[in-house]
Amino acid sequence: MAARAAVLLAIAWPLSLHCALLLGAPQWGPRLTAIAVAIAAALWAVGTRRILPALAVALATAAAAILAPQFLLYAPPVLINLALAALFGASLRAPREPLIATFARQEHPDLPADLALYTRRLTLLWAVLFAAMAAIALALALGGSLETWSTFTNVVSYLLVAALFAGEYAYRRWRYRQYRHGSLLELVRIVRTAGLFGRR
Repeated sequence: MAARAAVLLAIAWPLSLHCALLLGAPQWGPRLTAIAVAIAAALWAVGTRRILPALAVALATAAAAILAPQFLLYAPPVLINLALAALFGASLRAPREPLIATFARQEHPDLPADLALYTRRLTLLWAVLFAAMAAIALALALGGSLETWSTFTNVVSYLLVAALFAGEYAYRRWRYRQYRHGSLLELVRIVRTAGLFGRR
């Protein structure tokens, strides 16, 4: 239940934020972000039973919405993409296993050498994509219009992630057709089960 709620939140937050900006209500941007973080903190508290850290995050976000609303509006896309870039990039350092290889082993416990190399390159590609999106979001925040920034961070960036996810899946099925590949839904389940942020 918490995982489904998190997915709905990840979809609803950028769309509602973009709609608020397009409707000429930019003051709602920080408020919507604060609400989204509060809901995410509540889901985190329910899932991990870490109530005090979740409460601290929610209170800090509420304070930022009051004291530094522009930061709360512009910072999340940059920070989230940088965190994801660091997550994927750090997994490329020995002796760690590339993050995509962790997912691939759910289907192929004895990962073939060619797939192992492919997952390393794909992990690097994801890291580069997230780093590039963070850089673009920062550049637009500093020098672009609010509408352009919102269109990129709340619409285009998500489409880029979806395009890479689906495009890579289609390419992999063609390029490595000698191996079994689950459906896209199975791939989503594998990513969720493996724990993108909870690697051990």
